[in-house]
Amino acid sequence: MAAGPLDQRAQFMRRTVTKDVDGEVVSVGDYAPIFKRWANFRPLTNREQAEGGAAQNVTSGVLTVRDGPQARTLGNGDRVQLLGRDFNIDGVALPDRSSGTIALNISTTLGGG
Repeated sequence: MAAGPLDQRAQFMRRTVTKDVDGEVVSVGDYAPIFKRWANFRPLTNREQAEGGAAQNVTSGVLTVRDGPQARTLGNGDRVQLLGRDFNIDGVALPDRSSGTIALNISTTLGGG
């Protein structure tokens, strides 16, 4: 993929995890930045759904980033800040060797009222 389509700056975040000497998780902290990467966002849906009796605006799409060692560590528990919003990473595709990119399924839910 040429650099031109990667026109959005994305900040990837991961929760900090504290483990004891036996490797058991003691606590899970807040999301903290791990790296930034240029990306391309292609929205798939904007819909409203009812959750707990309140309307929720849901946006989902595909975020494409250049493949690399940091990008290969991303998983479903991570988040990305994009366009001033926080998105959950819902799925990570295998790296595309022909384009040198990785596609991430991302979504966000914003409270409505």
